[in-house]
Amino acid sequence: MNDLSAQNQELERQNQQLLDAYAKLDKALAQYAELYDFAPVGYLTLGQGRRIVKANLTCCELLQRDRVVVQGKDLLDFVLKEDRPALVDYLGRLCQGTGKIHCEVRLHNDTPVLLESTVSKEQGECRIVMLDISRQKKAEAALRESEKRFKALVEVTSDWVWEVNAEGVYTYASPKVFDLLGYTPEEVVGKTPFDFMPRREADRLLMIFGELIARREPFHNMENLNLRKDGREVLLETSAVPIFDTDGAFCGFRGIDRDISNRLPPARE
Repeated sequence: MNDLSAQNQELERQNQQLLDAYAKLDKALAQYAELYDFAPVGYLTLGQGRRIVKANLTCCELLQRDRVVVQGKDLLDFVLKEDRPALVDYLGRLCQGTGKIHCEVRLHNDTPVLLESTVSKEQGECRIVMLDISRQKKAEAALRESEKRFKALVEVTSDWVWEVNAEGVYTYASPKVFDLLGYTPEEVVGKTPFDFMPRREADRLLMIFGELIARREPFHNMENLNLRKDGREVLLETSAVPIFDTDGAFCGFRGIDRDISNRLPPARE
């Protein structure tokens, strides 16, 4: 009797452990489902024929469809016709195992999304992360518009606007440089300011420019003698500010030059 009682107690203990394990598993699955459904990005799983097997709530919001409507549908049905060839090509390359790739398409509601995927060959599924990039696209459009306005302003200003990199090489020159030095912007880009100066002036400015790079501070109204393409001397006044990238690394200077040759002493006859 004692042995039977001990066996019953052991079975009850094991049964309770099993129930506790099931309870923990249910809790973990509930947490996973919550994380999956309310993630800030869309998740969906494709089966054969690009059919949607599973999709979280964020994905359904992006597609503007209920989950019951989305499941079983071809993903192509939710993409603009113009972008469908790109999606088909993307999924084809993904299935060929060409590595980690991504694709940008517009959904049927014109929402731009970035797709990043992995393939489970064992289960015959494709798991996709769908990220809404509407804000990014708007920011890019705003940047292009800003650059367009900047270019229009630069091209009509009376000053020569330029940019040099950290080595002092011109990376941009506005069209006004032709009026000041007789060179086209294409002839200037790739050269340094010292290439357009008499030797003695270039040596003087090289020392000054080296200190400016070290300090990485703005400078104003720096007079420097230059030679036009026809050999005539022209006195320029230069002002500039340093350029830094998003990480704070020094990239060069952006500045303007204006002609102040009227301050030069008159040439001797």
